[in-house]
Amino acid sequence: MFSVDNELRKQTNPLASYIRIGVQPMDFNYTGAQSALISPDIADLSYSGLVSQIGFESSGFNLDLLFGDNFTGLENRRVFGLSLKFTNPFYLIRRDHFGLGVPIQLGTELLNVRSDQVNTEFAQTNLYAGGGLTAILFYPEKFSISTNIIPSFGFSTASGGFIGGDVFSLNSKIRFNFFNLIFGRNISLGYDYIYDSYDIDGEEFDYDLNGHSITIGISL
Repeated sequence: MFSVDNELRKQTNPLASYIRIGVQPMDFNYTGAQSALISPDIADLSYSGLVSQIGFESSGFNLDLLFGDNFTGLENRRVFGLSLKFTNPFYLIRRDHFGLGVPIQLGTELLNVRSDQVNTEFAQTNLYAGGGLTAILFYPEKFSISTNIIPSFGFSTASGGFIGGDVFSLNSKIRFNFFNLIFGRNISLGYDYIYDSYDIDGEEFDYDLNGHSITIGISL
């Protein structure tokens, strides 16, 4: 009896752990001056296309990996991304089925973009903090819907730490979690919007990233 009750509470927990897979249509656009690209060792690494995504979510902890190359539709580009973040919501309104509050988020992101044609690469690690708005709608044993929007500001450094600058980010997400749907597991549908604007020393590494992540997850 107790093991059954514990399993039910685990599966209907709005903060249950999930493994997620999906795709992310992404635009990576150069925003610096064209005069900064006159060196033969520096190239415009802008691209538009799909990257694949795999991730883990658990109680405000998120770990995501991104991979992109010719196979995913990125012509002459190789993309690798690693994102690690922790979000702690402070709920100002609490009801039986609804919560509204302010999330505080700390995180780090690594983004590496390479060209198959030149030696130029974009390799920046971003450390950031932000806060915004979060809400959750929760019906036990049925489903939950959660969403947040979080602007943040951080500092980015290149591999080796010699080139760095500021990064403004805006991240939002929504999750539709359906409890005990398949073989006692929850199924989660997710959408994330990702915007990062890099203002790096000099202008050859000034880029804006826009991504739309579409994922499906299963609870552990």
